Amino acid sequence: MVISDRSPERIVTPFSQRILDDPLPKHYQNLNIGEYSGTTDPEDHLYKFESVALLQQFFDGVECQMFLTTLGGAAQRWFKKLSENSIRRFKDFHKVFLHHFSSNRKYHKTPWSLFSIKQEPKESIRAYIKRFNQVVIDVPNATTEILVSAYSQGLNDNDFFKNLIRNPPINFDLLIERATEFIKVEEAQVARKKENVVPIPTPTNDRSTTPVHPPWGPRADPPPHRQPELIPQAV
Repeated sequence: MVISDRSPERIVTPFSQRILDDPLPKHYQNLNIGEYSGTTDPEDHLYKFESVALLQQFFDGVECQMFLTTLGGAAQRWFKKLSENSIRRFKDFHKVFLHHFSSNRKYHKTPWSLFSIKQEPKESIRAYIKRFNQVVIDVPNATTEILVSAYSQGLNDNDFFKNLIRNPPINFDLLIERATEFIKVEEAQVARKKENVVPIPTPTNDRSTTPVHPPWGPRADPPPHRQPELIPQAV
């Protein structure tokens, strides 16, 4: 945003006049979503901003102005180089922002990548669900049928797996509900095993009961010489 040399009173900005005419809220505060400097995923930043903007019910022009306040560093420099009057609504801002910083976007995995997730031999059901869900975040277009199928096929041959095969859930939410019951049983069994462990007594270093033998060796004094007892002879 710079001042035109031709007219010192006119501000040259990528925003249209309609955007500039929208007044900011009376109790204006900076949005607590962090600053975007052009080095991270732009979609993540947009998602956080749009969530806040929806709650605040910003007008379109105010939304553009508020989004500009969340840019810093290279992102601010990029904005200042945009053509004058090129942004007339937030949809325009959204489009050019994602396009310019597209090299920093995370590439989503395909739904079929979920089938490569397998439960480890000693991994608990709780830990497996947590690891599975972390990958699901990067697969936004996975259907509930794919989630159920991929999760079930990744399970070990345990009671939960057999239950899912006998009675397949109709969606992933029901699968998670059913998994909760098996997690309770699994964790109760682990707790019982810990209670049944018999501690092994540790040997003590009490030397009071250990017999002490006199030293014997080249440096030890030999036992005193005893004279043979004389037996009187009969005359």
